Parts: sequence; C-alpha cells; structure tokens
Amino acid sequence: MNDETRRTPAGSAADSGNNGVKDKYQLEFEAQMKHFQRLAGPDEEYSPFEDPNLYQTDIPEAPEPVIRTQAQRAETQAPARQPAKKAKSSSHKKKKGKTAMSRQHQEHIDRSEPLKFGAANTDAINAKRKHPVRTFFIVLFIIILVLALLLHILIFRYLGKVTYLKDEDRRYTNASMKSEDVLNVLVIGSDTRNADERGRTDSIILLSIDKEKKRTTMTSFMRDSYVLLPDYDLDGDGTTYGQGDWCKLNAAYVYGGAELLMDTIEYNFDIAVDKYVYVDFFSFIDIVDSVGGIELDITDEEAEGMIPPMREQNEYLGNEKGTDYLEKGGRGLKVNGNQALAYARLRYVGNADFQRTERQRTVMNKILGKARDLSLLDTDKFICTCAENVQTNMTKGELYLLLYRLPFVMKYETDQMRIPSDEAYSYGTGYDGSSVLIVDFDQSKDELRRKIY
Repeated sequence: MNDETRRTPAGSAADSGNNGVKDKYQLEFEAQMKHFQRLAGPDEEYSPFEDPNLYQTDIPEAPEPVIRTQAQRAETQAPARQPAKKAKSSSHKKKKGKTAMSRQHQEHIDRSEPLKFGAANTDAINAKRKHPVRTFFIVLFIIILVLALLLHILIFRYLGKVTYLKDEDRRYTNASMKSEDVLNVLVIGSDTRNADERGRTDSIILLSIDKEKKRTTMTSFMRDSYVLLPDYDLDGDGTTYGQGDWCKLNAAYVYGGAELLMDTIEYNFDIAVDKYVYVDFFSFIDIVDSVGGIELDITDEEAEGMIPPMREQNEYLGNEKGTDYLEKGGRGLKVNGNQALAYARLRYVGNADFQRTERQRTVMNKILGKARDLSLLDTDKFICTCAENVQTNMTKGELYLLLYRLPFVMKYETDQMRIPSDEAYSYGTGYDGSSVLIVDFDQSKDELRRKIY
C-alpha cells in the first residue's frame, strides 16, 4: 500500500480533502478502472454503471456485530492496560496512594442517580423520623401549653365577674382549731330583698376544704344558737362580754356584717374561719337553673308547705300567681331554681329549723353533684352564674388559686354535719326573752375537731 501511494498534482480536487494523498481504496479504484478500460477497447469508454455483470457479483453479507458485556470488555482490555501502568512516570507514582484513597472514598457514591431535592429527598425525611419519641413529647408539650393558656383565660374571665368586698378588721382570730391544709370558707345566705340591706342570715354553712385528705365538710350552724359577741357592746352598757352581749347567731351579721359573724363563730366554737362568701337567696335561683335543676325527694306535706314561700318569690320575681306550685311530692322529683329555693326556705314542716338546715345542705350537695357531671359548656355557664352572684372578701389571687383547684375539689369526698348536734343543745330563753338554743360548746368543739381535723 505504501508503494502505490502517491501525491496528486497541486491544485487538484483531492488536494483540498486530504492534502494530495490518495488512500489505497482510491488507488485500487483507479487501477480497476484502467483494467476495465483495457478490456473495453480503445474505441469505447467504459462506465461501471452500464456493466450488467457488476450487479451479479455476490456481495458478502456484513458480519453481525459482536456484543460484549462490560465484564468481557474489561477482560479483553485488561492485558492492554498492564503495560501502561509500568510506563508511568515516577512523579505519577508519588500520587498513586492519594489517588487510590480518593477513588476508594468515592466508590460508594452512585453518580448515575439524579440529585434529590425537597419532598423527593426521602433520606432527609427518614433522618427526621429517627426520633418519634422526641416528636411526641414536643407535640404533647404544645397541647398542654395551649390548654393551660385557655384555662388561665377562663379563670381570669370568672374573676372579672365576682364582686370583691373590702376586708374589714377582725375582732377575734385566735382559734386553736386551724391547719394549713384546711381552708374554712363561711357561706352566708340571706333572704334580704335589697342588696344594700343587711338582714339576718337564714343560712350559715362553714365549707371546710381539706387538700391533704381530699375531702370537703359542710357544717351548718343553727341560726338560733345563743352566742356571745366578741368585743362588742351589744346592750350599750359600756362593757363587753356581759349578759347583754349575748344574742342569736344570725343576728351577728346585722350588728357587724360578715366579719362579726366570722369572729363570733371563731370565738364561741374555737374554729378558724378564713374567708366568707355571701349569696342572697334570689341569686340562688339562677345557680340552680344554671345546672339544669336538681332532683329532690319531697313529701306531700313539704310540697304543700312550699306554697307560701313560693308565693312570696313569685311576687318578687314578677311571675304569675301559682307559678311552679307542686300538686304533690315525689321521689327524685326534678325542681327548678324557684322550687329549690322554696324547699330550702321551708321552716314550718318537720323539725322546724333543724330540718331546714338539713334541706339547705341537701340542696347544696345536689348542686355540687350535678355540677360534676356537666359538659364543658354547661360548666362554664355554672361557674359564670356563681361568679356573677357572689360577694367575697377573698382577693383575686386567693380566688384564683381556689378556682384553679376547683375541678379537683369538686371530686373530693363530701361530708356534712350540724352544730349543735342533737345531744349538744337545750332550749332556753335569751336576754331579750326570745326562744334560743343553749349550746354545749365543749361537746360542739370536740365534734368539729373530730369531723374536720
């Protein structure tokens, strides 16, 4: 092939394509053309496209391409690479270790896969899911924080509805029966028609909340109990603690308000009275209605006896005559606030004022029991109603702590008692000639200590 290779004359067509050098195929083609021209003769010009024998020539089929796997290609090429490794320069050998380490470090990376971003990056998502416990506690903390915030908002809402009274000076606060675990709140109920009028108290109940033993005790004090007003000159003779300074317990509120009533109980019965709550009887109607009424066991005699107080209540409330009258009694009879108030005020059926105090404690227990089973919305309505109709000497801070504990307090075991008990009194006549209860104070103190402390 090298012998027959030659250059074409300068300026020829071949010169522009291959710089005047003809390859073996072109030389063979020219030689064949000269051979065919000799066979055709000097008088004829031979053309290969007019030769019929040219198309009868058997053309061998092209061999099928050999498809090798990557492993086969590597085996085929491996021997050719070995000499190349020996021919490397010494400077390249110095970098051999570093290059091998880099190649080893990158062998685990599959660069044929596309990069993943956002939600497609499941590796990053799975990495975050490796701490489900931490995620659970974060969500739980947020829920508790939101609930606590809502609870505080509700408490401050209730606090804004309460009427706060100035805490007047106390005359006597030296009772021996007291404990940091027990909060004694005096619940004062009056049938006074005018909020500015200071009338006699028809309901005197000491509510004792024991946070250590988780129980509450309601103690009714008989309003006709004959007691001594501490440090108070009732008869105006210029001295205190004399015979003329004794009176019925319910009169103490008339003479000196809630503070004197608290001092009188603390002095005569030696039990600490921490705070007080005042509720008039007609606010009591709204409180009972806010829990949807209560169920009471009422006798036929009691149903008939409720008519006179209910007649007075209807007139005060502007109701039509005969509203809410009961034709007869019954067990588990559902009554509304108007009927429940008449039942609590009922005095001339049964054992007079003794049974009256029992009815009052029964109604309070029924209200608390009904409040425990209210829905969240009804509970909110109940607390709002109570707050709107309550007057107290508690500060906002003290009432805040009490409201915060209220859901737990409502689940406490509840007990009740009456002072004086059946064995701790006798009938007598007061300084002004009225009928009174002569109290056995020593026995009453023992009963209070045993029951509450």
